[in-house]
Amino acid sequence: MKTDLPTAIDVLPEDSASEFMLHSRAIGRPANPLVSCLLPAFNEEGNILPMLDTLHTLMNDLGLRHELIVVDDGSQDATVERVMSVMDVLPVSLIQLSRNFGKEIALTAAIGEAQGDLAVLIDCDFQHPPELIPAFIEQWRRGYDMVFAVRSDRNDESFLKRIFTHAFYGLLNFGERNKIPENTQDFRILDRVLLDALNIMPERNRFMKGLYNWVGFTRLGIKVRTDPRRHGKSSFNFFSLLRLAATGLTAFSNVPLRLWTVVGGIISFASIAYAVFVVIETLLYGNDATGWPTLVVAITFLGGVQLLSIGILGEYIGRIFTEVKQRPAYFVSRIVRSRQLPTKPSNKQ
Repeated sequence: MKTDLPTAIDVLPEDSASEFMLHSRAIGRPANPLVSCLLPAFNEEGNILPMLDTLHTLMNDLGLRHELIVVDDGSQDATVERVMSVMDVLPVSLIQLSRNFGKEIALTAAIGEAQGDLAVLIDCDFQHPPELIPAFIEQWRRGYDMVFAVRSDRNDESFLKRIFTHAFYGLLNFGERNKIPENTQDFRILDRVLLDALNIMPERNRFMKGLYNWVGFTRLGIKVRTDPRRHGKSSFNFFSLLRLAATGLTAFSNVPLRLWTVVGGIISFASIAYAVFVVIETLLYGNDATGWPTLVVAITFLGGVQLLSIGILGEYIGRIFTEVKQRPAYFVSRIVRSRQLPTKPSNKQ
């Protein structure tokens, strides 16, 4: 099965891979790899079976051994029952978490379960087009350790969400050498070396796009379209986006702290300048006890700035508190594996 390669984006200089490097990586690729397809699922009863069938057919057409790993993130519909119904005919593993931990943790659990030489991360709702997987695998065979999707546009989103997303990436990448490309998606292929690297990273506050980018290795971004969901409604709302943004910023950037240091310096300088102005004015014109409104505004403004500063510090301290407790990132209530699963991953050649 051959798929035309979509337009590739320009990778950052530090991500660029020479032909020699790609060739050296490609030599170690197995001829008959085991592919782990990782699918986080939360209330996807209408999508899960069509996606499993699509991936199974696609992998068979490519002649690739494969396993389908579904991580149920505390679904309250018939998602689990639908997966269990195909255990006898598809090479499926069901990882059922003890509750809803969120997509980042579900992806972490899926990566920990993957046994393949490479893994395909894809959502169940068909917003990520499965027909592009052969093109991704073709680039993996060329030597890229990670091939990831980048949204070609955000025209289907509200103006506010587009502005917020752009501001988030701008703040996240400000002053950073290892920048995260804007509009990246979880839809990607990861080589075994990346899976092993991600599995030894102990963070509890997981921002997966940042972790994928931080580990390095050879990478290629490909622009793709984002299709509408086939069934159901997304549970990822604006407040979920805010929580994810807070996790990303506090996990991968010190910019909020540095920015507020600058703000504090500007306010301090302005206060000193105003104090000098008051002294000069008093010496020249005397003091008739005016300035009460100015005093109230100044106190209120500085009080607000202090509370906001404490809030930003609190976000970082809260993340530290979560990490030092060293609780497990998730709990698994049960694991069910199909008899159709491949027996073991292939050996590197």
